[in-house]
Amino acid sequence: MPAAVDHSEDEARFVLITQCIQNDFFLNGDCRLRLPDTIVPQILLGNGDFDLHAGGNGPSEERAAAIENGPFGIFLRGAVGRRLEDDRLPILHVINVRDWHVPGHDYDVERRAYGSHCEAATWGVRYVDGLERFLDPTRCAEDSEYAEVGAARIYHVRSDSVFDFKPRAESRGGRRKFRASEIEDVLDIVVQGSDEDLEKSRGLLREGGFGAIHTLARKIDAGDKPRTSHKIYVAVVGVYTDIKVQTLLVGLRTQYDLPNLAVSDTFTASQTLERHLAGLDYASKVLDVEVVHGINDLVGFLGLPAAVEDEEDLVGGTSFARYRSFFQDKQNVLAFQDEKLRQYLALTERRSLDVYERIKRTNTFLIYFGCTFLVLTLVFAVLNAFGLVDWQIAAVTGGVGLVQLVSAFVSKPIRDLQQNLTNLAVFKMILESHSLKTALARFHLTTPQTLRELQTEEEAKLAEAQVRVLQQQVSAIQEFDTADFADLARLALAVGDGGVAAASAVAETNGATPATPRPETPAAPGASASG
Repeated sequence: MPAAVDHSEDEARFVLITQCIQNDFFLNGDCRLRLPDTIVPQILLGNGDFDLHAGGNGPSEERAAAIENGPFGIFLRGAVGRRLEDDRLPILHVINVRDWHVPGHDYDVERRAYGSHCEAATWGVRYVDGLERFLDPTRCAEDSEYAEVGAARIYHVRSDSVFDFKPRAESRGGRRKFRASEIEDVLDIVVQGSDEDLEKSRGLLREGGFGAIHTLARKIDAGDKPRTSHKIYVAVVGVYTDIKVQTLLVGLRTQYDLPNLAVSDTFTASQTLERHLAGLDYASKVLDVEVVHGINDLVGFLGLPAAVEDEEDLVGGTSFARYRSFFQDKQNVLAFQDEKLRQYLALTERRSLDVYERIKRTNTFLIYFGCTFLVLTLVFAVLNAFGLVDWQIAAVTGGVGLVQLVSAFVSKPIRDLQQNLTNLAVFKMILESHSLKTALARFHLTTPQTLRELQTEEEAKLAEAQVRVLQQQVSAIQEFDTADFADLARLALAVGDGGVAAASAVAETNGATPATPRPETPAAPGASASG
């Protein structure tokens, strides 16, 4: 574990931005935006054992105590709590961004899409139970926007959209280009302002909140260069990794020159592991944001020594480093499969179209030629009866019996066409079934759980369970295929024997009893005849 960043207040400024650490996203079972039960305990409890549903959708002292002693609570105690008790430590600016909605058009749009969430004056909009003592130590977040305790400066920012750098609805004023938002005003002062600017902003915030610092922030931002040369360390935690957190990081990266910008992989989350990894992957590769794992490394990034011993026994999440190559591995697997599938389709489509077109032309010619031959035979037979032509001509054209002519030039080509039509249907069904099975296999076999190196028995069980689900789904598809091909074989028997061999063979392969031809039905044409 690396040592804590060795900086004093005069040498560096530390900023912790929390994104939507609210009850609706973590604990409210009635909120549609709540994180899944498989994810919330990893962040709040780690390897601890407690039923987070025990408190219901409301405050619970027992649940709050369990969360406070979980990994997130211990991190906040190490990074924020120690500063609340000791004003000699390096200053930490804690910017809490909360989703916050009041009745209005903008909220109605979100509510219809995602359900009610983070409404003002509700339990769901408040900071997560057990974490309030660190995020809102003065219990003034509902009425005030700023507080100071010890070496911590607490900012309560209310956001009503996905874009935190977009001002709230009441501040937009119909502008085509929005004015600076509250979080931008705060960051302009903290990141770019001089020590005198910071000191001045403290008084302004205490007296008038964020509105009072807007002019100062705009004045600082209007300068050609920052008013400070201090190093700035900014860390981000919260939800959702691939939406809110990612959008916030994009804003930070595009608005400010921040060489030391980090995001936690332990204290961020999304609806699925893959979405969470996608957000971190984008932050790491595109935004050049450092991904920090665990408690102690993040506390150290924010300027203090380690907060806990035996961290591995507490933290339940898996390091992003183990998944860093996941997307590349997945892309390699899928790209190879896609390339082979394209080659297969190009080969089979070209050949099958050539074969079917050739058979169609051949059989069409035979039918027309056969009909013409039969008509000539009948005409010559009638003319011979009246003595208008020699009998040899009628004998040549009618040398074979009428039944043989009809069979050779009409019945057999029609059966061949029917068989090839059935073969085409069978081929199409096989390709569709194969495509569906391939899609399911790609989904299940390229998840983070199955594509990573398995190091524990629990990970092996998760991967095995994923494969079992795939097997069950493929079995269900094969049952459908069996019924479809059996019905197709029976249909082929009902209209003739064309195609029954192909449909029966596929049905038998899938485990169905092939349809038995009736005794009076002629044998199906050979493969060479059908193509």
